[in-house]
Amino acid sequence: MLTQQQAIELWHKNDLIALGREADQIRKRLHPEAVVSYTLQADESATEYVFSSADTVEQRLEVLADLRKRQEQNGEILLFRPLVDASATGMEYMKTVALSRLCLDNVPHIQGSWKLFGMKVAQLSLRFGANDLGLAEGADEEELRRLIRDAGFVPKQRDALFRNYAIN
Repeated sequence: MLTQQQAIELWHKNDLIALGREADQIRKRLHPEAVVSYTLQADESATEYVFSSADTVEQRLEVLADLRKRQEQNGEILLFRPLVDASATGMEYMKTVALSRLCLDNVPHIQGSWKLFGMKVAQLSLRFGANDLGLAEGADEEELRRLIRDAGFVPKQRDALFRNYAIN
């Protein structure tokens, strides 16, 4: 796991490629089969947190440290969905996804979100540590599978307990 100082330095360098590469290494270690899961249902069991644009990296790390500790104590987090508020930029969202994967290497799944920035940014989140996507309003399942395939992954539909329905 990254130290707090290393995470702060990566965040402030604004080197999105380096941050993404670090997070992608964790994703590859946890999910070496290059499968991205997706769901067509509301994911009520997901743990999510909306980071404010006003949050410093230190405040973000504090939230992630609390989640990591909670996971170490009881293992209850199956999926974490990092979100940002509406005033955030796409770059800030990608950095938040990567930071989440780096800090929460004890959480099995990180979900990329399409809600604020759309499906293309959700697709990009797959290279920043996310290994799961939810279905976007206005998009169909085939479009979601295509986005996953175009990112270089095998799409796999799942249920809330991450049981797979099919490989597409």
